[in-house]
Amino acid sequence: MTILTVPNEFKFENGSGNNDFSSDTFKIMLMDDTFTFNKDTHGTVSDVVANEISSNGGYARATLTVDTAWAQDNTNDKGTISWNDVTFTASGGDFDDFGSAIIYNDTHASDLIVGHIDFEMTVSLANGNSFQMQSLGFDSL
Repeated sequence: MTILTVPNEFKFENGSGNNDFSSDTFKIMLMDDTFTFNKDTHGTVSDVVANEISSNGGYARATLTVDTAWAQDNTNDKGTISWNDVTFTASGGDFDDFGSAIIYNDTHASDLIVGHIDFEMTVSLANGNSFQMQSLGFDSL
């Protein structure tokens, strides 16, 4: 099971119209296995970058591609967006252990965090192996 937490700064910035899910660029970064997300104080990438895993094993942040644009869901009374699956592959060495991921708006002036995904376990990715995140999505509040 994974847990998605939306930071308060995103809620404010989104309500202020400072995110455009149809044209902005969104990225995902992996966080080391000691990282604990705080929705009150972790609003931008600069607040959390110290806990991003290193570039060992060829790790680099991935760009997310919108799979399903914002849609209105009257059955569940929410709005939703989803991104295509993303795969990280260790090449030339092992990745540092990680336990979560951050989705952020790379177009926003401060690299605004959209959400934190807690895997609820430590992931070890050895050279030559891949880790795929599927069904990445966001439900509006």
